[in-house]
Amino acid sequence: MSDRAWLFVYLTAVMILGFVHNEWIMLFNIIITMALGGKARFQIFKKALLVIALFNLSISLSYIVYSFFVSVDIFALVLINLRAFAITLLTFTLVRRINLHKALEFSKLLAILYGFTYAQIILLKNMLQSYYEGLKSRGATLKMSISKKQLQPLLTTLFGTMLHKSNEQSLGLRSRGLIDD
Repeated sequence: MSDRAWLFVYLTAVMILGFVHNEWIMLFNIIITMALGGKARFQIFKKALLVIALFNLSISLSYIVYSFFVSVDIFALVLINLRAFAITLLTFTLVRRINLHKALEFSKLLAILYGFTYAQIILLKNMLQSYYEGLKSRGATLKMSISKKQLQPLLTTLFGTMLHKSNEQSLGLRSRGLIDD
């Protein structure tokens, strides 16, 4: 199947999962998605589980605390968590399986926007790595304490550079006629 077909199957599956209110269908979708994951299925599963655990833990705990005061259907909480996990797992599997640039080639605008977005992500990742290495060379890592006085100039420069690069890319999109304000 082509990358474009996979993208449309994914979008359809996400829409269907939004309307389904059955835990067993969610579990079936998770099993099917695991099967589609190929050799990296367990790595994708662990990554999706970590993301959902970090995100939904606070929501689930507040929902449980709220249930002490008001009668709440606990199966709704299970359904919400299963739906979020199924969609996240499906997303991670899709990103691992297809080339999004090829999938978005049907629209020149989407392909260009994806290219700019991907370039921005790589640029930000490299900038953060450089700043982390700068902090590390000065003896300040996450394990050691760093004062606000030491960190503030670095963060100010980092955010200034990010805004500058973002403005450059926005101007690039305008010059190509992709943004018409």
